[in-house]
Amino acid sequence: MKIPTKKINKILVLPDIHFPWGDWGAIKLAHKWYKKHQPELVIQLGDLTDQKIWSRWQADVDDFSPSMEFEKAEQDMKRLYKMFPEMIIVRGNHDNRIKARAIEAGIPGRMFQDVDEVFNYDGWRWMKGGERLVINTNRGPILFLHGDEMGGTPVQKSRILGHSVIQGHTHKMTLGYTRTDKAHIFGMEAGVLMDTKSKAARYAQANPVGCSLGFAVVKYGIPYFVSCEEGASV
Repeated sequence: MKIPTKKINKILVLPDIHFPWGDWGAIKLAHKWYKKHQPELVIQLGDLTDQKIWSRWQADVDDFSPSMEFEKAEQDMKRLYKMFPEMIIVRGNHDNRIKARAIEAGIPGRMFQDVDEVFNYDGWRWMKGGERLVINTNRGPILFLHGDEMGGTPVQKSRILGHSVIQGHTHKMTLGYTRTDKAHIFGMEAGVLMDTKSKAARYAQANPVGCSLGFAVVKYGIPYFVSCEEGASV
């Protein structure tokens, strides 16, 4: 799949999913929006996989084995692929866990398959390191990030870069605009599609603010957040 260069009218933005701990109720709502509105582009903002077993944090006694976590994640990936057969994926820090462990062990990259090679489904396009995903819209370009690539809030990033930014990573939803001499630009955090009650999300469960379960859409250059909290519909 090639990165489009023409102006895109409707974009579906799927934030962090963390397979095999995705929230399938929320993902189904995103798919329902997809079927109803027929967006020209689907973007996943990274952390498509969790790779908990390869985390640098202390393991839980009830963690899956490496093989079991991979098998469950693979089942989820195949299910997601049927829903969204064409998608651009921004690589997240969780997607990099196995690569980081291999580097620590001194294993050359050519000796193992990385996550983008294992799940290299026809129609899915994983962004490579150093690539920038900038999509043109009716109201100017939007840069899509995972969120850990540079410091600051999305609004601050948009001001530094001079155009709009949408990111994942934080599992929160925020949206703020800045008026420049040419246009209004925005910075947005797009929420999360992970099961926030799962064992893989325990590290964040003590946060009193919680997470923003949902996804983002861009229609004619304007960003929206679609909540997937209990009772939500699209």
